[in-house]
Amino acid sequence: MLPSNLIPLVAIFFPDSPLLPSNSTNTPTRTPTPTPSTPATTSTTPSATPSATSAAVPSAKLLLKTAGTYASSLRATYPDPGLALFAEPIWWWQSGSGVDGLLTYSSTTGDTQYNTLLSNTLITEATSANDFMTVHATGNDDQAWWALAAMTAAESNLPPTGPVPWSTMAQNVFQQQTARWDTAKCNGGMKWKILEGDGTDGWHYKSTIANGLFFQLAARLALLTGDKEIRAWAVKSYDWTVSVGLISPQFDVYDGTDDAKGENGCVDVNHNMWSYNVGVFMYGSAVMAKLTGEEEWVARTKGLIASAKRNFVNEETGELWEAKCEADASCDSDQVSFKGTLARWLGATAELLPELRGSVMEVIGGASSMAATASTGDAGMGAIQAFNHMEIVDAGLRAQGLGGKAGLIGARKRTVVSGVAGRVKWER
Repeated sequence: MLPSNLIPLVAIFFPDSPLLPSNSTNTPTRTPTPTPSTPATTSTTPSATPSATSAAVPSAKLLLKTAGTYASSLRATYPDPGLALFAEPIWWWQSGSGVDGLLTYSSTTGDTQYNTLLSNTLITEATSANDFMTVHATGNDDQAWWALAAMTAAESNLPPTGPVPWSTMAQNVFQQQTARWDTAKCNGGMKWKILEGDGTDGWHYKSTIANGLFFQLAARLALLTGDKEIRAWAVKSYDWTVSVGLISPQFDVYDGTDDAKGENGCVDVNHNMWSYNVGVFMYGSAVMAKLTGEEEWVARTKGLIASAKRNFVNEETGELWEAKCEADASCDSDQVSFKGTLARWLGATAELLPELRGSVMEVIGGASSMAATASTGDAGMGAIQAFNHMEIVDAGLRAQGLGGKAGLIGARKRTVVSGVAGRVKWER
């Protein structure tokens, strides 16, 4: 009989093998055992109206193939082959998100060919202070995107090649941002911009994404380190976001609030909704559920998944979309990449809390089907298109329970490792 860890691989690539158990299927799922501290529950959050999200999910084999093609297409867009940095006018923060996306892809698939590129980029952009405070880090969100990429490097065990561990880079950013937590107005919160400037360029705006990235960074650091003070910061930042109305009772997540309005600021909110805002709090809440075992965090995660489905799935096609700007083709160079990060955090949530895979699949299933069957030729594919498609396909894999810390495969051909019975090594 095959060892249990090989059954998913053999089922994908050799579905008719007589070595497979009789109940194996062509699209196997790996079912991690949930930790006792995170109880499985039944969602009480109403589902969105049934739509094309019920489209059949592509086979793992197809998703794996297309994920690799999109990753290669993404890599081909970098003007400097030694650094994973997009060309202008794509923003620096998006390069950090792209690094995070490739790290996630590598972790899911086991395809490690980008490790050196990603390590070099993290080290270069971290600067000598190991805090990602480059000239491009004008906003707290800019810096935090790179901190989360460093967190993913630490969590996925990217071999350390720099002067400090990847987690130290993330902790350095976290410590700097706790010092920027602003209690002068709105009883707390993180400002969008780091420096005041003339006061008209976002200094007075407490953006949801800056606060959401800080929340998720704190949650993930707390899970990694077990530090109770960092955990308390995660709770504090989430509670503050709710207190000023940026997360509604229905888990709609709004864009931000102005601390210059009213005597104490933040008297109203900007009700624009963007997909990455619901995503950043969703995965942060999933991490807190894993860390604490508290049903409250599970319920929040479920509510945010339902919000993502309600607000960011095109009911006609089942694809993820940015409802605020895609309908009239007005998305700017920032907004076009938001749904890719939502997809990444949907996949991460499904991996961390496997009891929520079904709910995640309702959001990502149609999108992963469309992305997996789209044209995947390298020629003419833009950086953000490749990024979004890679993230969506990767999320489709993780929502099926495939991938994980060790990676699923990075296969182009297979060779048996001599002397190690029953083990298969996948090589390009």
